[in-house]
Amino acid sequence: MSASLPFGEQLRERRVANGLTLEALAETSGVSARTLSDIERGVSATPQRRTVEAIARGLTLEGDEAVAFVRLSRVRRQGTASAGSAAAAPIRIADFSGRELEVGSLVSLLSVDEGTSGIAPVIIISGAPGMGKTTSALEALERVSEIWPRVVFVDLNGFSPLPLSPLEVMQGLLRQVTGVGNPTLTTLEAATLAWQAITTETPTAVVLDNAASEAQVRPVLSSNQRGAVVVTSRRSLAGLEGASRVVLGPLDPADGELLLRRLIPEAQHSGTDLSELARLCDDVPLALRVAGKSIASDPRVLTSDYNLRMRSEEDRLRLLVDGDLGVEAAIALSYDALDATTAATFRAISIIDGTTFNASTAAAAAGTDELTVEVHLDELTDLGLLEARGGDRYRLHDLLRLFASGRLRDVDGADGVAERRTMLRDWLLGTLERAGAWYEANRLAEKSPSGGMSFADADSAGAWIRQEAEHWWPALRAAAAAGDHATVVDTSDALHWFSELWLDWGQWHAFFSLSAQSAAALNNPVLEATHLGYLSWAEMAELGDYPTAFSTARRALEAADRADDDVQRGWAQMYIAWSGKLPEQSEDSHTAALAAAAAFARAGDTDGEAQARVMIAAKHYRDGEHHLAIAEYEGMLGKLHADAGRRDDPIHKITEISLLEYLAGVQLAAERYEDVLVTATAGLNISRSMDADARIAQTLRARAAAHLALGNEKDAREDIAEGYRALGTAGRGAYLDVVRKALDALVERMDTPS
Repeated sequence: MSASLPFGEQLRERRVANGLTLEALAETSGVSARTLSDIERGVSATPQRRTVEAIARGLTLEGDEAVAFVRLSRVRRQGTASAGSAAAAPIRIADFSGRELEVGSLVSLLSVDEGTSGIAPVIIISGAPGMGKTTSALEALERVSEIWPRVVFVDLNGFSPLPLSPLEVMQGLLRQVTGVGNPTLTTLEAATLAWQAITTETPTAVVLDNAASEAQVRPVLSSNQRGAVVVTSRRSLAGLEGASRVVLGPLDPADGELLLRRLIPEAQHSGTDLSELARLCDDVPLALRVAGKSIASDPRVLTSDYNLRMRSEEDRLRLLVDGDLGVEAAIALSYDALDATTAATFRAISIIDGTTFNASTAAAAAGTDELTVEVHLDELTDLGLLEARGGDRYRLHDLLRLFASGRLRDVDGADGVAERRTMLRDWLLGTLERAGAWYEANRLAEKSPSGGMSFADADSAGAWIRQEAEHWWPALRAAAAAGDHATVVDTSDALHWFSELWLDWGQWHAFFSLSAQSAAALNNPVLEATHLGYLSWAEMAELGDYPTAFSTARRALEAADRADDDVQRGWAQMYIAWSGKLPEQSEDSHTAALAAAAAFARAGDTDGEAQARVMIAAKHYRDGEHHLAIAEYEGMLGKLHADAGRRDDPIHKITEISLLEYLAGVQLAAERYEDVLVTATAGLNISRSMDADARIAQTLRARAAAHLALGNEKDAREDIAEGYRALGTAGRGAYLDVVRKALDALVERMDTPS
């Protein structure tokens, strides 16, 4: 057994020599198998003394042997500041895959004529642990070896307990140049002058790997007159000015799969095995290599079996270990460099669902204020543990999230994690209720019983609802699963009117199904009627399932009658009228629309009455009485416009959009094309002001049809193109499909020879 081996490897050797598995040693020592595994893999570099003493007892070590074993655990593996290992460049990977864009950029920056004088190119390659910064640097230099035949490499040990000092960096460079091993170069100034003389005479490319700070590399940059300097670091090293920067993230999925294909024999994979494994590895190069090598090393292992184990989040990081390569150990080096509060933030953000998040959500997860958390997020980004996305968004990649989540469990315990998730859920749903309140009558946007964030206006509230759906939607489902039905119902109710503006979300049927179930659980007939009505709307607008919507609306009416509530009677009758689309149901639909209008009138609900009048006018339209339908719509618009105090009310605007949309449709049928242009433009302006993409596309469709009828093909094509662009940002749904088909029909009309 070699005494030079790290403690973890010596522990593994002793365990295997004793014929013990991790589980068996865990049983004899009382130390968990996970802790033992962390020590053996170097994840836990300095285990507590009592832990090591327990392991010694489990290994049946006694006397001096036990004392020596405990002492060995206290010796930290030192940073290699000497010329030997610090100056030994890793071997270039023969099966390098992907990164063509990034490596191409590096090659371009390094492609400087040898005789060129002036400022040497300085390149900083940064990125999270395991992204392949060093391998990318070596690959790029190999591709320009005719320009830079002399390359020197120094590992700066940036994340070891003893990172190299600036003097040690210079000495490491000088020792690699033939004839320069001068022991008198013991000051930074002398070493810098010596290196400057060498590089002035012979251009040299320098790789400074794993830098911890700007101070480590500045002397090299100031003295390397005619050479290239490539610095790799997990930090951004933002203090180095004038440098070109290349940031490495995960590989493209296709490149990740290609790398696995090169590593894993064909007999050990089939179908979509490799693409799934690449996804489970988050397309991180180190993880891909570890997984690929692990599978390839044992011909009996199939990729599908390995994937089965990788699907367990608890096991994933444990599996990604191969010899001295380990994803968890690589991340741990960066994590251990964090101060306590930044580490706490890193752990806390692991509970956030969704692809990206902002500082507000991070602050809610961490239980702190936004200004404080922004400082920690910047530090995490600088260290490569967090990716800064556009605007104020951040992304925590999957393997980093798994690592942080594991550390959170270790620190907070299962109950603490559950508490933190509940806190974040309440904040998200409180914020959602406040945002939706801007679009709901009789709600106060500035107050919420669940806490959360407030908004200055409806525009900012609507933008938050759209952008943060990947966070609040899982939170709402979690609240329902926890039996918090009152919160689900109240929060869902706040989004009722907003759903009319965001028809392209694509989840309204699931959303209102959830709220209808919670309303039923509360055994409140008013709430049942309300949310069954919302569900009926979603079944029509999103699914186009009118028979089911009719049945759901009938159930809503029964609940409204039990509650003796005219507002909900009106809405239930409205949905019955709307869902009665079949010709044989037209009379019943008209009767229901009249009943809805009467119920709304009794309740004094002008917005509901306007919606009911839309359905009443539909009968005039079906009967060919276009002038009566137009008069109905114009009459309701007149009432809306007369209520000057509500011109800026979002509900007022949503109602107006609906009336203008239907009015434009009837005007088209009546061949009043000039009127269509005016009506559709008015609806378009309101829809644009509320970012309602589906409504924008619909009004453009109507206006394009009018332009075409008037012979203005150029204007028609412009409206159609904008309509497609609006739909391009939208999802799928019955309403959207109708608009899309209508635009397609207009294009076909114009492109078909007459």
